[in-house]
Amino acid sequence: MSLDMHILFQIAALGIATAVMATLLKQSGRDEIATLVTITALVLVAAVVITNISHLFVEIRSVFFAQ
Repeated sequence: MSLDMHILFQIAALGIATAVMATLLKQSGRDEIATLVTITALVLVAAVVITNISHLFVEIRSVFFAQ
């Protein structure tokens, strides 16, 4: 399995886990904590995506500005 597929599965697993946790928390009446769990997962996914976009730009720079 390539690294790209690993990242996609990692993000999908985090999304599924977050959805389950948020649903359970909302059903138990803890809406504020469910919202915090969702926001935390969003921040984690954003960090993963930003890191990978950074790696992409480094690769593009190395292709076009190779010395």
